Amino acid sequence: MIGCLTIQHFSAWAISLMRRHDTIKPLMVQEDHHIVAMNPAAATRGIEIGMTAARASSLCPDAVLYVRDSVAEFSAWEYVLERMNQITPFMESDPPRLWFHATAQEIRGLMLFLGASVGFSTYRSTAWMASIRSDQGRLLEVPEGDIDRFLNAFPTPFLARAGFSASCIDGLELLGCTSIGLAKNLNKRHLTLAYGKEGELLHELLHPVDASPVPLYRPAPFIRKQFRLYVPCYSPSEAMPIIHRLAEKAHADLTSSIVGQIRIVLHLEGSAPVRSARLLTHPTARLDAITRFAERLATGMFDDVRQRNGGGSGGGGSEGRGYGRIGIERIELILAGLLTGDMIQTSLFGERLRKLTSAVSKVHRRFPRALKRGVARPEAHFHEDQSDYIPWES
Repeated sequence: MIGCLTIQHFSAWAISLMRRHDTIKPLMVQEDHHIVAMNPAAATRGIEIGMTAARASSLCPDAVLYVRDSVAEFSAWEYVLERMNQITPFMESDPPRLWFHATAQEIRGLMLFLGASVGFSTYRSTAWMASIRSDQGRLLEVPEGDIDRFLNAFPTPFLARAGFSASCIDGLELLGCTSIGLAKNLNKRHLTLAYGKEGELLHELLHPVDASPVPLYRPAPFIRKQFRLYVPCYSPSEAMPIIHRLAEKAHADLTSSIVGQIRIVLHLEGSAPVRSARLLTHPTARLDAITRFAERLATGMFDDVRQRNGGGSGGGGSEGRGYGRIGIERIELILAGLLTGDMIQTSLFGERLRKLTSAVSKVHRRFPRALKRGVARPEAHFHEDQSDYIPWES
């Protein structure tokens, strides 16, 4: 069976992960002055997708309101791919969906850690629908013989989680299709004429055919530097000079890219390697920032090794022997989630445009019809009518 992992309200989840937001506090994400995602704490306050940001803020004044951030979404999804790739090399990415080949037992721990929903089925589209139907942190399996029953029990409003518009959902309900299985008698031509591209996608969901295997995943480019110790080290003070040197060497290969994630792998003496990653709140290309984050990450990993192996605060004759008497034989530093300048520039341009639109909106509300915008009319017969200024509407 093919598995599909979905993170609902991905824009809010990504910002919450990047900003290390407390999950018990409401968080909302806006785009073009409308709410596009929220965390579960905000959903319990009556906030709905599509609501204006002003109304949502009035209903939940203590919520933190963010503007949608494409850079944060990219970095957060790279983090998901990195964690999944430790479980299986067979996966196919289409954010915020991830098809993979693994068992339910193998994926359950990561699903709970990410707060994702997972679906399994014979076909890709059905696995995707199962992940949408499943609640956060839950898993749903749909065998091939139960697909029709699953579609008949799939509520039509849940199509909003798949990106379907309100007009499409309302149209199906007006036809009496309270579940999408009731629309199975409509052929592709009917659905396409009524709902366009959404109708074609709905037909594919109702008549799944894609059962192709999940291909081998090709990781995104990253920079890896490693150092093998001839004599194992046992404490952070012994490892920090190595971390600093690896950061310098990795930074030298960075060229024009910007780092969104730092990973460290500690190869332990007579034990399995320990891995950890840190998503940067603000992607950077500065050596001092990369070194500082790598140092904090390595220190935390040493503490975890000490606690896991029952180490104390000293003893044994040398510093760090309290770290469970586990030596570090090899250290790897990986710079991942690499972003190009174009991606950063696109995000900044969108942010500037939203700020400008917000400022113009405030002026427009205070002085109605005072602002004008240019309109081109190339079809006009006379030259003086080819352009005009009309009142700007918010």
